[in-house]
Amino acid sequence: MWRYDVVSQQLTIVYDDGTSCNPVLTGVDNVLVGRAGDVYVAEDGGNMQLVILAPDGSVSPFLEVSGQSGSEITGPAFSPDGSRLYFSSQRGNSNGITYEVRGPFR
Repeated sequence: MWRYDVVSQQLTIVYDDGTSCNPVLTGVDNVLVGRAGDVYVAEDGGNMQLVILAPDGSVSPFLEVSGQSGSEITGPAFSPDGSRLYFSSQRGNSNGITYEVRGPFR
């Protein structure tokens, strides 16, 4: 995963599962940035997790969906007031399913 700074025109690596000694995140797909600067990353495949990349560089699972093999997490988004997080499991329950997680979030 890369970050581009438009002011300095610098491109830097934020996360690389190929160089991590214990990769938490694989299959980077959809991303969402929270108000505190946390980057929520939905996995395409992997462990069906929504993973947080914190501003301090730490990487940790935020949530994991189980029992929906062959699916993927998609479309993470916060409500306008930031108190709820929505995401979907693309093929969960055969037709897809959307979840709501209530905060507070940092």
